[in-house]
Amino acid sequence: MPHRYSAFLLATAALLTTACANADTAAPPPGMPQFGVGPYGQSLTLTLQNNRDAAPAPNTPYRLFLTGKQSSIRNTPSQDGILHGVTDAQGQTAWVWTEQAHDPADFTLIRRVGDGPWGHFFQLTSSTDKSPVPAWPYILTMRQRWGEQWVDLGYTTEQGSTAYFSHDIPAAALSLSIEASLISDRPCFNELDAITRKFSQNDVAGAQRLIEGMQCAATPTQRLDLAQLLLMVGRQDDARHWLMRAREWRFPESLKPVDATVLRDRYDLEKLLGMPDLALEDAQQLQRRQLERGRKRQASDVDWANDIAYYLADFASHLPQAEAQARQSIRDLGPNAYNQGTLGWILSLQGDVDEGLRLMRASYRELSRNEDIVADYGIALWRNGQPEYAARLWDEAQAQCVWGGRLYTAMREAQYAHPYFQHANSDAVNAYRQRCDGPRIKRKTVANAAADAAADTAVNTAA
Repeated sequence: MPHRYSAFLLATAALLTTACANADTAAPPPGMPQFGVGPYGQSLTLTLQNNRDAAPAPNTPYRLFLTGKQSSIRNTPSQDGILHGVTDAQGQTAWVWTEQAHDPADFTLIRRVGDGPWGHFFQLTSSTDKSPVPAWPYILTMRQRWGEQWVDLGYTTEQGSTAYFSHDIPAAALSLSIEASLISDRPCFNELDAITRKFSQNDVAGAQRLIEGMQCAATPTQRLDLAQLLLMVGRQDDARHWLMRAREWRFPESLKPVDATVLRDRYDLEKLLGMPDLALEDAQQLQRRQLERGRKRQASDVDWANDIAYYLADFASHLPQAEAQARQSIRDLGPNAYNQGTLGWILSLQGDVDEGLRLMRASYRELSRNEDIVADYGIALWRNGQPEYAARLWDEAQAQCVWGGRLYTAMREAQYAHPYFQHANSDAVNAYRQRCDGPRIKRKTVANAAADAAADTAVNTAA
């Protein structure tokens, strides 16, 4: 299992560039864009690391600002002291004017991925002396509805910084993996890093040439890694192509059962790519392996029947299979808050609203801070003529700082007024994050009886 570090706040970062002259006599080259205010100007060069060397990054999106809060670049287009742009053919940024003389080390310049109002990056430091860890390979993932999806990979900068990942979903959970098996295979990681850089430069043809010449695209694991990368850059059809190649029959490997890690990785990617039939096939294979004769059930075992049932519920044509899998989970493991909530959600989608809401209500009572259950129960109430109950349920979730991508989509559908739907730097967002991002004191809350769609009151404990 890769070691992961999750964060919702921006990490601090430092210089990863070289720069031109920094003096009041400096002037930008003809035609170079200019930003900022003041007599001191310079352009910086975005430099990317790998495990062999460092090189300028031409035609690459970047994020530039003065490190720390003591000073900032004035009059940027966003008026927040941060400059976004794309480097030129030499890897240089726009020309930046400042009111005081600054060394290159005073700036933070990092590669940027995406173009949304929300964003994060990490800085990797040593656990012994807190010094930056440069040129270290990493994979950045973001939690989606159906699993962890790659959103960036590469090497940290000279000051240990990752790229800045920018997106549209408020406070999305990001994870930084620095010990995945792929990371330990530097030649293969370097191939994927080079392809990522080409896509960052919008050089699709160059990326395709690198893919065609890959040395690390022979095994199922390598093909799944490439499929993950292609999904990361928005090329879903290409990702599905490489997923199918990872499933090809190969002699003599295919004479043996599929490796358990490959099977799980394949299943996870099939869900992210919206391939329910293949996902169901692999989920059933995973179930059979857990039920092999002589194998004792372990506490770490995944409830694959419930997992695939919940996924299949997103596909109207697969609701019968979804219900069958949810009931299989209940038969195998007994009823619990998870599989009852899944079955309730599926029944509500099939039109059995009363039974569906009954099961979801029972599930919510036990797991009132589970994002999926809170979102599904609330949207089921809203869709079935009980919008006031849904609003009260989500008011309680907001009070308890329950949040995630599934709640985002459910609340958007119901036009619920969550603070995160305001501007990223608004007072409402800042107040919510100040309350919810820090440590929380254990307290008792009383869920509104109406939100339970029943005449009783539930008492929940929020940590």
